[in-house]
Parts: sequence; structure tokens; C-alpha cells
Amino acid sequence: MNPKHIAIAFLPILLAACAQHPVRPSAETKPVSKPVEAKPAMVKPAEPKLPDVALSDDLLFEFLLGEIAGQRGDIGMATEAYVDMANKTRDPRIVKRALDISLYSGNNKDAMEMAKLLTTIDPESAKAKETLSALLAHSDNLEVARPNIEKLLSQQKGDNLAKSLMQLDSLFVRQADRKAVLSTVEGLTKPYLDLPEAHYAIAIAAFRAGEIRLALDEDEKAQSMRPDWETAALLKAQILEQTDKQALLPFLSDFLEKYPRSQEVRLAYAKVLVSEKKFEEAHKEFSELKKLFPKNPDVAFAVGLLSLQLGNFDEAISDFKDLLRIGYQNKDLVRFYIAQGYELKKSWNDAVKWYEAIGEGPQYLPARTRVAVILMQTQGISKARQYLHGIHTSNSKQKAFLVLAEAQLLHDSKDYRGAYSVLKKGVETYPDSPDLLYDESMAAEKMGKIREAERSLRKLIKLQPEYAQAYNALGYTLVEHTNRYKEALPLLQKALSLSPEDPFILDSMGWLQYKMGNIPSSLDFLERAYKGRKDPEIAAHLVEVLWAKGQHEDAEKLLKSSLKEHPDNDALLKSKRIISH
Repeated sequence: MNPKHIAIAFLPILLAACAQHPVRPSAETKPVSKPVEAKPAMVKPAEPKLPDVALSDDLLFEFLLGEIAGQRGDIGMATEAYVDMANKTRDPRIVKRALDISLYSGNNKDAMEMAKLLTTIDPESAKAKETLSALLAHSDNLEVARPNIEKLLSQQKGDNLAKSLMQLDSLFVRQADRKAVLSTVEGLTKPYLDLPEAHYAIAIAAFRAGEIRLALDEDEKAQSMRPDWETAALLKAQILEQTDKQALLPFLSDFLEKYPRSQEVRLAYAKVLVSEKKFEEAHKEFSELKKLFPKNPDVAFAVGLLSLQLGNFDEAISDFKDLLRIGYQNKDLVRFYIAQGYELKKSWNDAVKWYEAIGEGPQYLPARTRVAVILMQTQGISKARQYLHGIHTSNSKQKAFLVLAEAQLLHDSKDYRGAYSVLKKGVETYPDSPDLLYDESMAAEKMGKIREAERSLRKLIKLQPEYAQAYNALGYTLVEHTNRYKEALPLLQKALSLSPEDPFILDSMGWLQYKMGNIPSSLDFLERAYKGRKDPEIAAHLVEVLWAKGQHEDAEKLLKSSLKEHPDNDALLKSKRIISH
């Protein structure tokens, strides 16, 4: 392209950014014959005076340099060019542009310089004041920032003041000294304590500083001034969730009884019910939200999921079909849950139809593998494997996924040797697939091929040194099949350091401690593991340790309740034989 054409293309932009000389009327201009009565005009804030800057070749070149650098993604060069132009021209429009680019690039030093320059050129610039306050607040010197923020707040009125008070938390979000932030916020809000937003600002600063009593007191003051304020109610809920979980549900329930149309609080209440596994109550709340806000697709989606969880399959299918009709964004995810509803109803043909309606994307392979599961249940393992082999894949990761699916089908049909064979061949084809290495090691362990299992797990650890379950699997294999307990200990310690509350890792460490004769330590780990997950194998280990500790009644009680839930579990049946002798 001709360079002159480039200059012409950008010239109007630069001319708009530089000062323009006023257009004087021509000597030939005639006055109007009759004066026109002027209508009163709205008073606008005075625009900053524009400098008289000539459009030199150097300035034009620098402008082009900055714009082209920005378009090519070289934000550093664009920032440098615009900051230099801003300092040369002192044109407020160029300074604002330089400020925006500096902020975008994360160059706080230049942004601070441009914000200060803009306040010098245009003392009334709200943008400059807000940016300067934010940059100072993000620095370590709160005392320097405070006067600027005080001045900014003093210039706000009504809704703008309320909004500015609510933004104090985000203003200080990067400050490490939360106690200092709380002190600063208390000082800044002191003139505005007749506003609920001021008390809310103190409450959230106190909460972040760990001053829970003050946080609750200030939040309650905000709520007393505006009782139906959802934002304050949600902050109290957040505080209670971390400090007094038993009080959380009653608080949310009482608030909703007084203000039943509070969408955000009802949504928070429903989510807490789900986390507490109170699915029926959660379903009721989400259903109420659906009535109040019928156009909210996320609420309708939650209702469908809870209907599935509760076994209301027809209702779930209907809910998800409604979502398709109103145009839910992730249609394939909705189709997946419709298919799952039909599968749970054992309406096999409908389930297959909906699974196969899912196109390329995240749900494509999971849907096709569910079809294979249905075929195994209805037509046998051979038909299921044949179907899996015919599924279209476009990369090695998808191919490895299907190997895992085929091995799982064989495992579920109790063909452990066949599952091992498929996985071994898969690892030979895709030797660096972490999922294949993990499953192949588990299959080898089940086949008694402990050295092979160990070899695969050590390779997996090299590939993914932060994968907690690899350390756990290797450690547990050594505990269960060898007496190499000293080797197992650091492996399980590493797994716990990566995932401290994982029930399965806690179980492995508890079982190791038992094997090493540390009964009290073993019991502590296993009780924590079982509290985290009521898994039958964890229960079996806990039964044996309780029995070894002499707590026979507790052991028998746990075994009985676990067998009631999992009557055919091999680990529980083994524990039953052990304590019966």
C-alpha cells in the first residue's frame, strides 16, 4: 500500500485528536434579518481548553506508529508512543487515550503519570480522579490515596455517592494489609453513616480483615436501614457460611419469608440446600424461582437437574424439553440430560435417539459411550464394543477416550482380563496418555501384575508430577500388595500435600498406618476419610481398625449399615469374614 494512502486513512483521526482553529465567519456573511429568541439551554460542564498544536510530520508519524503498534498487538510500543504524544501536546483527548492504553497494558507507572497530567489539564475530570484514586489505592501507601478518595466521595451526590461507596471494596482488593484497609474505609465512610452503603462498605472490609463481629454489626445496620436489600443479606449469608453454618439456612429462610421475590437470596438459599443434599427442598425453591422468573434458563436448568436427582424423570425430561424450546444456549448439554432421563426410565430407544442427536462438542463422546452402555445392557457386550469401534474420532485424545470406555464396559461385565488387555494395547498405542496409564495400572493391579502397575504409575508421575491420585495409587498398591511401607509413606505424604482432604488419599494413609501398627493414627485418618465420603471400601478399612482397637460394637454397627447399602461389596464381605473369626 502507498504510504500516502496510509496517512490519508488515519489523518481524520489525528485531526480530531489535535486542537482545531475556530472557523471565523466570512466577510461576506450577511446577518439574519430578524433576531431569533434563544431558548434556555442545559448547562453543560465546561470543556477543558484545547491546546493549539500544529500537525507536524513527526507528530503524524508518532500517531501512525502508535495506532499500527496497537493493531498488531504491540501494546508496549503503542503505550510509549501515546504517552510521548500526550506529554508533547497536552491535549486532553490524547492524554485520555494514553491513559486507557496504559491501563490496558498494565503499565501502572505510565497510567499514574497520565492520570496526574489529566487532572492538571482538566481538574474536573472524573475519569482522572477515579483512576488516580484506584492506582494509589493499589499501591502500598493508603495514606497518600485517602485524600484523593475523600475528595472524590465529597463531590458525589445521591446514587453516584452510593455507587462510589459500594466500589470501595474493589478499590482496595489488591491490598495485603486488610486491617489497614478496614481503618481506611472506616475513615472514608464516617461522613456518610446515614447511608446503608457506608455500613456495607465497613462490613465487607471488616469481613476481609477477619473482624467478624464488626462485619455482622455493620451489615445488620445496613439491613436495618434498608431491610429488603439483597446485597446486604447475601453478605451476611457469606459470613455465616464461614463462621456459623447452622445459622445460615434459618437466616435465608426468614429473609425469604419477609421478601419472597428476592431472586438472588432465593437462589443462594437453593444452592445451600443442594450443598446440604436437601434435594427436595432445593427443588421446591428452584421451582418457585422458575415461577417468579420464567425466562431465566439457568433456574429452569437447575430444576431439571434436581428432578433427575429426585427420580422425577418425566418431569425432568419435560423441563429440559422446555429449555430447548426457549432456546437454551448449550443445546447438546440439554439433549444429554433428556437422554439420561429416558435412560434412567429404561426407555432405551428414546435414550439412544436423544444421545445420537448430540453433535460434535464436549458431550459428543460421553453421549456415544452411553449408547454403548445401553447396547451392552440390551444386546450384549459384543454389540456394545462393535458400536464403540464405529464411533468417529478426530484425534488421539478422543481415540484414547474410547479405549477407556471399552475397558470400562469389559470391567463392568466382570471380564477383568479383557479390560486389562484393551488397556495394555491402548498404552502401547498412546504411551503418554495419563488416563490410559492410570487405568492400565489399576487393571494390572487387579490381575496381580504389581510390577507392571508400579511401572505405569511411576511413568505417570513423571508425566504429571502434580497428580495426587498417581502418588496415592502407587502408595496404596505398595501397602496392599507388598511390605514396602517405608517406600509407600513418602508417596502418600506427597499425595496428601497435593490434596489434603481427599477421602481416598486419607483412606490410603490410614490403611498404611494400620499396617505399620499405628492404630490411633490409622483410626484418625480413616474416620476423616469416611466422614468425607461414605465409600464401602473406606468403611471396610474402618471396620477392621475399629475391631483391632477393641471397639467391637462400633465395628459391627458400621459393617451392618454399610452392607445394607452395598450387600455385594467384596471389601465389606472380606471385613465381615475377618471380624467373624
